[in-house]
Formats: sequence, structure tokens, C-alpha cells
Amino acid sequence: MIKNFILTVFLLVCISAFVNSQTTVGLSGAASVSLDGDVIRSYVYTDSNIISPSFTLTGVSVGGTILNGGKGGSVSVDTSIFKLDTLRGIVKVFPTYFFNYFDFKADAGQGLNVNATSLSSIFMPTFIVEYEETNDQEGFQYGEDDLLGYVNLARLPYSLSKQTTQLEVDGEDFTVYQVNLTSSGSNYANLFQMVFYVSGAPIDLADSRLSAEQSKVDILINGYYGSNNVKDCAINGNTITAGCISTGPSSNANSRLALTSFYATAGLDFSLNGDGEINVDGTPLNAGFSWVSNAQVKVDGSSDVKTVNIIANTTASDADGQVFGSASVSAALSGKVYSQFLVHSFDAVRPNTLLWDPSIGASVGNSATLLKFSFGLILSFVLFVLFL
Repeated sequence: MIKNFILTVFLLVCISAFVNSQTTVGLSGAASVSLDGDVIRSYVYTDSNIISPSFTLTGVSVGGTILNGGKGGSVSVDTSIFKLDTLRGIVKVFPTYFFNYFDFKADAGQGLNVNATSLSSIFMPTFIVEYEETNDQEGFQYGEDDLLGYVNLARLPYSLSKQTTQLEVDGEDFTVYQVNLTSSGSNYANLFQMVFYVSGAPIDLADSRLSAEQSKVDILINGYYGSNNVKDCAINGNTITAGCISTGPSSNANSRLALTSFYATAGLDFSLNGDGEINVDGTPLNAGFSWVSNAQVKVDGSSDVKTVNIIANTTASDADGQVFGSASVSAALSGKVYSQFLVHSFDAVRPNTLLWDPSIGASVGNSATLLKFSFGLILSFVLFVLFL
């Protein structure tokens, strides 16, 4: 049975007091659940902090693979690798989160019959964009709306930290990892943060069910309009200035935020349909990427929760993608690279703090709590907004 590969993203834009009481989940919320056809993985963690931090978590299956329901076989093993890069060679790059999956089976009873399945993909956020809606089309369109400012996520200084906890399933111990990548320094402390969760066996983590082949990621943009976003260069029309960390926030009363990012695969093309879904072609793993089109909004000073749109622009030109970092996509993956430039705009004026909560990887497909897409990336949003 082909298992699920899911990316679920929740967006929270909220007031500072709300964030302080409702921060990232943390390991205290992790609870072991039944294997249910999944496997236990022995993850090995390594990191580096030369110039800019990176880490790798490599998880080899114990007692079978997810493609055979956690059962062994002649020679049967699979490996999930989660890797974050902020440095390539000696050059700082956009935070690039890799998911690589390899399944290997050799049947000695039929000579040497080797079957191998692999999937290599990345998610890469590149810029926080501040803009004013001026072209009567929802969401940020580069060259049509007024670009008010930006933060280049490749230029921020970062620090790395890690916590772990031990859990047990079916009498076997496994490790749950939390790795924090946080912007640092006096000018950008805590402005941008990515918190990664990886588990050696299935767990419940807050409202998320994670398999041993998934990683939950909290992405926090905190206080864009505040004092921890210091101006490094002046805004210059629609030009992104090379080497500039941040333009600082504008004082425009109609300012909104968007996030530019890329999804890419190596060697596997994909198609985009009109329902907000990317389907990867040419693989039995049925890989894909999709997202919902609305979010929940909580206005400051009111207990009412309203529904607002999350505007996803998937039709931006290749030229726009080049402006916002597509060259780094091709450098991150080997072979023929297929990528999609994405712009997610948040239908809220001057939001204070944004928390993006994705999970990426593979999961068992026969659990009623999981979504139906096999090796798919699913994107959904919950949004709490402060209007200033």
C-alpha cells in the first residue's frame, strides 16, 4: 500500500500577547500513538554552525518499510532524511528544508532483484514582502502592487538550538526532536524563526498526527513592524537590492504582508490544477502539493472569529521567480529540477505576528485521522489577525 506524504500548514497572525501565551507547541505536547503500519526509525542528528547553521536528521527504518506496511522482507529498508541548509559552500542561502525518501528492497530468492523508490523535494521560503494592494486584484502581484518593503531570509543571521524527549511504542523507545532556527543579533532577534519537529515513531503533537516520516515546522514572523526589524537599505521602487537584509517596515496604513517561497522536486515534473493543487507526475508515490483558500481571523478587541481569504498566487512569471530567489532552487537539487514559485498573501492590514505551522514527509495511509493524499503536500490555514 502506498502511504501518505503530507505537508499541512497552519497560519496564525496574532497579537503579541496571544503569541506569548500560545507559542510553538514544544515537546511537552508530544504523545506516542500506535504504529498502525508505520515503522520505528533510528534518527541520527548532526549539525554545523560554520558561518551559518544547518542540521540533518537521518532516520533508517527498523523492521521493514512504510511501503510494505512496516513488515520486513528479504532485504527491506527505507530512509527518511530531513535537512535544513542556510549555507551552501561558504555562501549564505535561503533556509532550505529538504525531504528525501529512499526505499530499497532486494529479493535473493529471485536472483538479485533490486527495487528502489526515491523522492527528493524541498520547501524554501525566501522573502517576507510588505506591500499595498493597488491593482484591484487580491494578493501581492510583483510589479503591479506597490512594494513597500521586504526581508531577505537568506541574509538574516541565525542561531540553532535543539531539545529532545524519549517516548515508547510497543515496548520500543524512540526519540522526538525539536530543532529551532532563530534570527539573531541586536537588529533582527526573533524576527524570523523556524521550529522543526521530527519523531522516530508516530506521535500526536497538539492537533497534528505525525508519522516517523513527517516533520512539523513552525514558522514565526514576529514584530515585522516593530523594533526588531532594522532598516538596512532604503526601498528602491520594485527593485530587490542585492545584499540588503531588510528595508525596515513602512508607515503605510494600508500595509499587508506576503511570503514568497518555492516548492521543488528533482527528476519529477508536476502539474497544477485550478483547485490549488500540485500533482507530481511519473512516480508511484503520487506526490503533490495543495492548499485551502480561507483562514480564520480574530480582530483585536473582539472575541469574534471571522473567515478571510488566503490569496495564493501560483501564476507568477518565471521572471518574478528570478527576482525572489529561483536560482537557489536549481542549486539545491541535483539533476533535472522542477519548481513552483508561490506567493501567499495574508488578507489583513499590518499584522503584528505570523505563525506558519507546516508538516512535511511521509505518513501511514490506513489511519482514519490522516488525509487521503498519498505522498501529497496539503496546505491549510488558521489565521488570527491584529489590525493596527
